[in-house]
Parts: sequence; C-alpha cells; structure tokens
Amino acid sequence: MTDHSYRIWFAFLVIVTVGACAAIDEPEQMTGFLSDYSKLERDTDDRWLYSAANTGSYSKFYIEPVSILFEPREEPSFSPDQIEQLKTYMIVRLTERLTEDDGYEVVSEPGPGVAIFRIGITDVDASIAALNISIYTKITGVGLGGIAAEGEIVDSVTGEQLAAAIRWGGGSRILKAGLTKLGDAKIVIDRWARAIRERIDAAHGR
Repeated sequence: MTDHSYRIWFAFLVIVTVGACAAIDEPEQMTGFLSDYSKLERDTDDRWLYSAANTGSYSKFYIEPVSILFEPREEPSFSPDQIEQLKTYMIVRLTERLTEDDGYEVVSEPGPGVAIFRIGITDVDASIAALNISIYTKITGVGLGGIAAEGEIVDSVTGEQLAAAIRWGGGSRILKAGLTKLGDAKIVIDRWARAIRERIDAAHGR
C-alpha cells in the first residue's frame, strides 16, 4: 500500500469510528439562565434570537462574569484552568469588539443607562488535535470542537430584557486553531463577538 493510499484509508477509518465528534449540536433544552425565553425566534441554523426596539438606546455595557451551565464530559476532559481560560477569553474578545473603532463603553459596574451582558456557556466540545493536523481529516470536520451558550442583555436598573440569544457552533475546517483543545471554541467566540458588535451597530443605525 502506498503512503497516499494509507492516508486515505486511515482517514476513512477515522470518519467511521469517530464521526460522532462533529461540530456541536443545538442544545436539547433551555437551562433557565435567561430571564425570558418567550420572545426568542429561530433566526438561522445555529441560533435563536430576540432584540427589543430600544436596544439602540444603550451605549454603555457591563459584562458579568461568564457562567458555566454544564457538567464537563469525562472524555475529552477540561481542567479548571482551561474552563477559566475560556470564560476569560469570551469577556476579553467581547470587550475588544464592543470598544474598537470608536465603539461603545464597557464599564466596571452596573448603573443608570447601563445594559448588562449575561452569558452562560451550556456546552463545550474539545478540538481533537490529532484529527486536525491532516487535510484528510480536517476537511471532514470530525476533529472539530465547538461551543454552545445562552446570553442576554438587560437594563441594569429595571432588568428589562433588551436582547437574548441561544447559540451553538463548531470551529473551522480551514483555520489551524483546532490544534489545541479550546481552539475551535475560541473561533466560535470570535465569530459571536463580531456578530454582537454588528447587531448593536445596526440598532444604533451605524
């Protein structure tokens, strides 16, 4: 068997035996984390959304510490440090996106005129580095990790829900971030942070 044939055969075996490791699926149930689920509507294949008409009235945001709303899988496992790293990464990337290019103010505490971001991670699937090294397995998505989350924006004084979302997704078949356990989850977070900024800009007519 030639080296080329061996690689193709190996990729086939991987697909058959670990096909269940594809990108993270839609959550099967709501966690109760959001203050209101009743206004959410299916927006795309990877999210449910709600946005109030007055969301564009807010230009100051406070980001609460990210919550973990799931029991980590035994395999592949995440250390407490890795979970904390993911929570921190989400806050950092969201803060960067909100504030860049003469954007919005991220403040250190709630108050009048301030909207609060509340985010809870409902699932994380680890990237499998060994399956993301080779083009033969990378393009199938079998080694991709991902993340799912619930989040909302509320008025920090009244508690009125201004926006809400349930989102999930997997990483990239092209980018090499999947060479670390959290790489694909971070790709998804980057994608979400960019989309949040775009929606807030749209609410402000920007």
